[in-house]
Amino acid sequence: MRKPLLYSGIIGLGLLVGSCQDDKDAPPAPELLNTRWKLVQVEETPLSVSSYSDTFRSYIRFTTGPNRTEGLAPCNSFGGTFTLSSSPGVLSISEQSSTKATCPAQSIEDKFLAALPRTVGYEISGNELRLYDASNTLRPLLIFEKAE
Repeated sequence: MRKPLLYSGIIGLGLLVGSCQDDKDAPPAPELLNTRWKLVQVEETPLSVSSYSDTFRSYIRFTTGPNRTEGLAPCNSFGGTFTLSSSPGVLSISEQSSTKATCPAQSIEDKFLAALPRTVGYEISGNELRLYDASNTLRPLLIFEKAE
């Protein structure tokens, strides 16, 4: 009779110790990675949902392998790198290289691309990705929706 009690005690202790271990080895934010995130808001400016808008197809994707960003701004394609911390919600994005075409939505593109390297954190809620800078954790710099 002591064996089952001892055995269950060992299992319980293992579960307790296992739940206290550091999550450094856990892959951070799998839902963030390799997903196409459609841009829906730049700072306080919501983007048009019309397929006739220059902003309609704008997106970002965080790819693994080397940690790379790729995407389409209203006028140009872009790419760079990103770093995820082992701490939840911590993300940094490099300056992005882009092609150099202009379009009527150039001011939105400039704000979008300038906001990316200011990012220090992110939050995913349902199908929405919000990127934040260090100065304001209440109002996101950029808002994206998961593209279906």
